[in-house]
Amino acid sequence: MKYFKLTALATTAALALAPAAQAETLRHAIGAASMGGLIDGTEAWADYIKENTDGETEIKIFAGSLLNFTETFTGLRDGIADSGFVVPAYHRAELPYANLLSDMGTAGVDPVAMAGAANEFMFTCAPCLAEFNNAGQVFLGNTVTGPYYMYNQKPVKALADFQGIKVRGFGPFARWLNAMGASAISMGATEVYESMSQGHIDGNIHTLETLDTLSAGEVADYALNQPIAVFIGNSMFNVSQMTWDGLSDKTKRAMIDGASIGHAVATIDTVNQADAILADPAAHGVELLEPDADVKEKAEAFRISDMEAVGTLNRDTYNIADAPEQVARFQELVAKWEKLVQDIDASDVKAVGDLYQREIFSKIDPASLG
Repeated sequence: MKYFKLTALATTAALALAPAAQAETLRHAIGAASMGGLIDGTEAWADYIKENTDGETEIKIFAGSLLNFTETFTGLRDGIADSGFVVPAYHRAELPYANLLSDMGTAGVDPVAMAGAANEFMFTCAPCLAEFNNAGQVFLGNTVTGPYYMYNQKPVKALADFQGIKVRGFGPFARWLNAMGASAISMGATEVYESMSQGHIDGNIHTLETLDTLSAGEVADYALNQPIAVFIGNSMFNVSQMTWDGLSDKTKRAMIDGASIGHAVATIDTVNQADAILADPAAHGVELLEPDADVKEKAEAFRISDMEAVGTLNRDTYNIADAPEQVARFQELVAKWEKLVQDIDASDVKAVGDLYQREIFSKIDPASLG
């Protein structure tokens, strides 16, 4: 009995002297310092993880400093960052299925519904998840931003105005530019300001908030009030496989569930910011131009034909044998999600996050991801 008492006292003393458990701090890379709603969504994800791990795991966000957008893909594989914002469009050869999804931005114009469809598509597509795993990453979903608009240094509102101009655009936006008669130029988002200021390109296709967040309003004078498509390729919360393998079950669960609210915040923020800029474009450096009838007609014809073109392009050029079937599957998911969002307030972050969580993220087994 005396031995038990002494042991208990010694154990109590040791516990009293032991240091408190330290929070694990993970490094998250996002390629630009000012990304508006995308930063807001990342912060919401980080806050959720800290709260739902009782402070055991914290995310330190390195915005525009640790890795740029093109470096993040390999930086996660190499362990330079624990998690990061990956843009699949910069890595088409390694991520063919993720880019097939990005190509389908013309399938709908509601970013909230498109985000639901995009994430259900990815998490029910084994080769989609495998290509991220093969790159040393764990995929935690896509944020959808948009719609995207074109802004330029010179007025462009009729089809004739598109002739001879060079505009930064990729994926569905590049195809739209080509259909309208312009030349699509591929470059990173953070290169647009310098390229426009030096006259290398005439304009850019992006979310309108980039007039502020990328200072594009300083070098652009006009924006065309013609929504083009949404952008699906924002893989905002990819986690390094090396990091994922060492995380507790609690942290993995929090990362997955937190993605539902992070994607909701980022998507809704970009919609709200676009609405505010359209209401007062001069405050953001541009004059808003209404498209002529020939531009509207051409844009609508492009939207109708583009989905079939996406299937053919990805089958014949990027060697995805089942691309047409995947396109059809995604269109069915878009129709499903357009109905789902009609039953909620799609401007309410909690309502949207809860919908994403119920329909998608709560059903994900962490063991299936890595």
